[in-house]
Amino acid sequence: MTGHVIELAGVTKSYAGTTALADVDLVVERGELLAIVGPSGSGKSTLLNIVGTLARPTSGTVRIDGHLVDELSDRGLSALRATTIGFVFQSFHLSPGVRALDAVADGLLYSGRPLRERRRTAEDTLRRVGLGHRMYHEPHQLSGGEKQRVAIARAVLGDPPLLLADEPTGALDSRASLVVMELLRELNRSGTTVVIITHDRDIAAGLPREVRIKDGRIEHDTLTARQVGV
Repeated sequence: MTGHVIELAGVTKSYAGTTALADVDLVVERGELLAIVGPSGSGKSTLLNIVGTLARPTSGTVRIDGHLVDELSDRGLSALRATTIGFVFQSFHLSPGVRALDAVADGLLYSGRPLRERRRTAEDTLRRVGLGHRMYHEPHQLSGGEKQRVAIARAVLGDPPLLLADEPTGALDSRASLVVMELLRELNRSGTTVVIITHDRDIAAGLPREVRIKDGRIEHDTLTARQVGV
């Protein structure tokens, strides 16, 4: 399958008179790996929320995997998120006392699948992220990097075509960060479109495409720069 997985045209988002995003255009092709980078308050978290359909723009159009977000009901947006978008956050959102296997299997809680099937799928996904030997461990028995890999396993459980990772290495040491970044690259090589939101310029510089945002506007896009020969 080819085509655009993210299409933003003239997207603006305002909150109580403050403009968080201003006339943003962004196209991401299926299978890309890129970073959206900017300092705190630059608008990158708002952009994440727009792309993840967690917020609607004040103006402009948003298409995700071919779906025009403006035309979808809240139920339709929920369905789109459930089938198309995986989310990974800096905080791992793992409940104390819940084994890694069940934390991942719970991602299919509303799928209608029986518990045995959910756990079998969770096992396969945990092995995919290199945690086959830790699936029966609880959060307090896991390192920070392992917790993030559990969170990534939960995010890619249904093989969504788009993975949004918000500061995925922000709570990790340098060694764990390298492991998580390599996992994200591996997922991308297997066909997942991966967008990493970060303030870390080193991480961004190591990816095929870097989109820099400042004061709610895209300041620089290495893809566009290459296309025009800058």
